[in-house]
Amino acid sequence: MATSGQSQRATKSGKEAAIVERTLRESGFRWTSQRALIVCEALATHDHFTAEELLDLCRKKDPKVSRATVYRTLTVLEDKGFVEGLDTGDGGRRFEHVLGHEHHDHMVCNECEKILEFRDDELERRQELAAKRVGFRIQRHSLRLYGTCKQCQKEQRKK
Repeated sequence: MATSGQSQRATKSGKEAAIVERTLRESGFRWTSQRALIVCEALATHDHFTAEELLDLCRKKDPKVSRATVYRTLTVLEDKGFVEGLDTGDGGRRFEHVLGHEHHDHMVCNECEKILEFRDDELERRQELAAKRVGFRIQRHSLRLYGTCKQCQKEQRKK
């Protein structure tokens, strides 16, 4: 039996999927069953995921989902601002859906690839001030800090 939290997330994901569908159709993209599944799985995932992880999730529901369609759909979703891609520093990329989520920034561990989310109101204010000084209007931004997480630092000290 679904909890009320699960039910609310499903309703929210459904509304978000409808927004994505409308936007993609208006932009001339076909709305296929595979694309709908990819979008629904991406929106239902609240972790940072790779394209391959998304492909695996989709193939559990439809084994015929193509790798190329997953990659193309992620590119479109990123271009339209529904998901954000995050370079992990090792040539890999992880994604997260940002539709309906509050802005946050990321810290990426170069050792274990853990991604930590954070928000700092002072940093946000300083970015706005810097933009204002030069007459720039920020539409969106992404801040990524690369380094070593606390756990990896502990493990390094043990060596």
